[in-house]
Amino acid sequence: MIAAALASQLTARIGARPLILAGAAAAAGGMFWFSRLTEHAGYLGQLLGPILVTSFGLGLLFVPLSLTALHGVAEQDAGVAGSLLNAGQQIGGAIGLAALGTVAWTTVADNLRNAGAAIAAGRQAPESAAQLTAHALATGFARGFLTSAGIALLALAIAVAAIRVRRQDLIGLQPERQPEPAAEAEGDKVALAVAAIPCRHC
Repeated sequence: MIAAALASQLTARIGARPLILAGAAAAAGGMFWFSRLTEHAGYLGQLLGPILVTSFGLGLLFVPLSLTALHGVAEQDAGVAGSLLNAGQQIGGAIGLAALGTVAWTTVADNLRNAGAAIAAGRQAPESAAQLTAHALATGFARGFLTSAGIALLALAIAVAAIRVRRQDLIGLQPERQPEPAAEAEGDKVALAVAAIPCRHC
């Protein structure tokens, strides 16, 4: 929430591109930090940091990406464009979650199978099922986070190459033409005249 509110304020000052680049870089860094966690990691010492970095980066991304996606869309097509944007986010999130889940759980299964084979062959000291499962889960989800960091880096590269929207394109530098003093005075007269007309229902 804080990052999104900050992005809303900064977009009008520095434009969408710097925020998109900074957000994608922060998200990639946070995901990579997540991938370094082990089964022995604690919340305050190891988990809180990547949570804050990743959430701040994603918060910086959403507002400028939405503005960039809707840039140049005609007013009568704004509703359709917004719906397509939301649909794309939902579909992309579903596909991404499925892909990352597949990577993570495949790694978990491979880790458990390899550990069992190593223990049976005497190449690894015997461990409890809970220890083996905890290590496999940490390894699998670390692989998933590493994959998501790669996806975030790909998004950063695409943003560097493709995002060319200027700050002026989003906020508009051309101010509305101010009315001439005479026309403004005439408008005031008309407003006063209309206000002076008694209401027939009063």
